[in-house]
Amino acid sequence: MRKNRNFFLLILIFIFILPFLNCKRKLNIKDLIGNKSYNYILISVDTLRADRLECYGFSRIKTPTINEMARSGIKFERCISQTPLTLPSHTTILTGTYPFFHGVRDNGGFIVPKELQTIAELFKEKKYITGAIVGAYVLDSKWGLNQGFDFYYDRFNLDRKEGFSIADVQRRGDEVITVAINWLNKVKNNNFFLFLHLYDPHTPYEPPSPFKEKYSNDLYLGEIAYTDFQLGRLWEYLKEEKLLDKTILIFTSDHGESLGEHGEATHGFFVYQEGIHVPLIFVLPFKKLQNLIREQVVSLVDIMPTILELAKIPIPKQIQGRSLVSYFLNKNKNEDSYAYSETYYPRFHYGWSEVKSIQNEKYKLIISPDPELYDLQNDPEEKIDISQKKKGITRELEKIMNAYLKRYSIGKYEMNYKEVDEETRKKLAALGYIGTFIDSESMEGKVLPSPRNKIHIFNQISTAKELSLKGELKKAEQIMLEVIEKEPEIIDAYFVLGNICFKQKKYNEAIKWLSKALDKKPDYDFVVLNIAISYIEMEKLDKAEEILKNFVNKFQADPILYLTLGDINLKQEDYFEAIQYYKKCLEINPRSARAYNNLARVYIILNNISEAQVNALKSLSLNPALRNLHYNLAQIYELQNQLDKAEKEYLLELERFPDNYNASFNLALLYRRKKDWTKVEKYLRFTININPKFPFAYLFLGETLSLKKGKEKEAIGLIEKAVSMGLDKKHLKFAYYLLAKIYLKSGNQYMASIYARKIQQLKD
Repeated sequence: MRKNRNFFLLILIFIFILPFLNCKRKLNIKDLIGNKSYNYILISVDTLRADRLECYGFSRIKTPTINEMARSGIKFERCISQTPLTLPSHTTILTGTYPFFHGVRDNGGFIVPKELQTIAELFKEKKYITGAIVGAYVLDSKWGLNQGFDFYYDRFNLDRKEGFSIADVQRRGDEVITVAINWLNKVKNNNFFLFLHLYDPHTPYEPPSPFKEKYSNDLYLGEIAYTDFQLGRLWEYLKEEKLLDKTILIFTSDHGESLGEHGEATHGFFVYQEGIHVPLIFVLPFKKLQNLIREQVVSLVDIMPTILELAKIPIPKQIQGRSLVSYFLNKNKNEDSYAYSETYYPRFHYGWSEVKSIQNEKYKLIISPDPELYDLQNDPEEKIDISQKKKGITRELEKIMNAYLKRYSIGKYEMNYKEVDEETRKKLAALGYIGTFIDSESMEGKVLPSPRNKIHIFNQISTAKELSLKGELKKAEQIMLEVIEKEPEIIDAYFVLGNICFKQKKYNEAIKWLSKALDKKPDYDFVVLNIAISYIEMEKLDKAEEILKNFVNKFQADPILYLTLGDINLKQEDYFEAIQYYKKCLEINPRSARAYNNLARVYIILNNISEAQVNALKSLSLNPALRNLHYNLAQIYELQNQLDKAEKEYLLELERFPDNYNASFNLALLYRRKKDWTKVEKYLRFTININPKFPFAYLFLGETLSLKKGKEKEAIGLIEKAVSMGLDKKHLKFAYYLLAKIYLKSGNQYMASIYARKIQQLKD
């Protein structure tokens, strides 16, 4: 009986203290988040090394907004990028997979696999509104990172760009933030996921005032301070709209910047800490999670699974990173975590070895033909290689790296840099960028040079490219000649030199150097393409056609070569041959919007309107932003006498491509059919402004003004200018008729008779 009484007494005591035990229970993230849904903003500031931020201990800069983020959240001191290249790194961030799995190993030519689920797609499945605003063409939607976004603001134009690298095509942070705020204004009453990419710290370092003056001795810092200022606009907006209390914000970067350390001026060539150590801050609206610092080694690949856990979205099997949520409330969580990094840039562009690394909190191993081991705790600047002294640790880390590669390569996507649409590839080839990729298979089994021993060559080539961008082409040419003398095996060097000569309109020289690149790699389709472009610029269409035909008869050719052959035959007015080449292009790439559009052009010329319309609409479904597409559709509708539809398409073409003088001229002629003379005059003057060497615009503007009282003298001048520029017989006859008519109307029978005789002579 006494035992039972004691037993019941214990139960009563337990019941009494149970609430107190619950009060002491360890807090977790699920308790904080509860059933509430939060918005998510992922901010990536390109080329931002962590140790150049005030909140990461750097004293020579003021970054108040990023400081506020750090005070309001959890700052990870040791976040490592998986690659110091923008597109591959952002692919890792937005898919939660390693570069060797997703297969995007470089910028400008690799496409994100459609089969991979992006974080935007997962949020979209949960009915979030998804948006992205990107600051550089390197993240343009054509590379595939737009998957799952309702709104993806890129809108970059390569047509007017003169340069070597797609990295130069960018927009300032003020535009990025303005577009972001405008988008947020529209969606703020819904759950949303926003990816925000600012590019300003990337080269060239050109911060606006007052930052360029304040940081005149270090313009890279000026760009960071400017970016912080723009982020301040966003932060204030979120405060004013009371969005901070219902938004989780993630701040990071895709990679760092070497700034001359280890001999590298910028990034992409090495995987030392200055190029891969990046900031990572999670800002959650909970006081328990403010002003926290975590020192464990983490990676960019961990961001996506962390966000998914916070959003209570199931983490897909593809994810290779780990959620960091368990670190948020557990400062002392102990585990030996590793971070992997790589760069294939030296291999793809120079034929030198790729570089890989693995690191934990203590050591970092770099694998290349010259392995390096560093003690990061005692030698954070990686100055003393201890690989020979610590061979056991070197072997152990190499074993761990190989295990990483083996484990996360299962089911990997193959590297593919040939799935870019032909329009883009042609532009990139002309810029001298995409053509420099070296076939990886040709280097298998070879002992490749260590990039560490070649960095001076890389820097010389980079200097030449920068000089070329500034228009200092002679200096750039001289540097490249020196590079080739020292390193005659670098295909990229011949390619760059060829493009420098091309920019100087020294087409024969360009062909000479590009041909040397072709000698070293005879199946190099983009070298052949650039040689053909040089011949086209020289108006030697037969030579351009010959070299392309010889190539496609010998090698498996890229569809862009058939597209270019079609373009050449279109210029030569060999329309049936052009059709065959465009169709060949479509056999290889059925999604070639450019080939369909050009087929539409040919069928318009051949007056086969039904075929023209089929092809134009197919092109429209694939790429509605293609140049001349709406111009072709306008002509089709005009030939079908659907003038209102034609007008709309001409205006669309001019809205997107205001330099398209053919569209402007044809629109003027359409208004001429409608007898809307005010608009006829407007668009003819616009045409002349775009292309002052186009005689027909002067001719028809002269006709238009001849109908206005008091404008006869100007009309005569315009028509005579058209005649002096050269007209075909039909339009010359029309010009003489107009001049005779104007002189007769003004009472000058003598001049009228002169032009009447000229008309008669043309008939004879």
